[in-house]
Amino acid sequence: MNNRWILHAAFLLCFSTTALSINYEQLQLQQRTNLRKCQKLLEQLNGKINLTYRTDFKIPMEMTEKMQKSHSAFAIQEMLQNVFLVFRNNFSSTGWNETLVERLLDELHQQTVFLKKILEEKQEERLTWETSSTALHLKSYYWRVQRYLKLMKYNSYAWMVVRAEIFRNFFIIRRLTRNFQK
Repeated sequence: MNNRWILHAAFLLCFSTTALSINYEQLQLQQRTNLRKCQKLLEQLNGKINLTYRTDFKIPMEMTEKMQKSHSAFAIQEMLQNVFLVFRNNFSSTGWNETLVERLLDELHQQTVFLKKILEEKQEERLTWETSSTALHLKSYYWRVQRYLKLMKYNSYAWMVVRAEIFRNFFIIRRLTRNFQK
């Protein structure tokens, strides 16, 4: 009789771990699809480029290195949330089509919500990620991007520099998404 309960407990334990594990293949597919949509929308946001406005925001080097799958997912979530916040700023001086920006914001929001939902069960790993130096460096990086826009009074040239930087972000997100492969 005890053996049956042990077998039952072992079955439940195996089932719950499988049920609670993240489907990284689904996450990778979702990220690739949504990232492609965001890149196409970003490409449509045109403007004039003035090279004197260029700056190096110094993206953390850790973002280009191999990470754990869960940390990659948290990094992507952090990046998408911050890109969303950047584009919520005053972009009126750019002459960009507001509908395109709204669609971009919608895509970014959907991705962030999707990731948040998937990562809810990883609270212990989230805490490890949030207190890591990589997460802190990433927050500082986006603070520099926001500060740059503010210092440049959100002018169209500064926005084009930020737009180019966001393209770099999308390539980094794509590279981080590859960490989900087995």
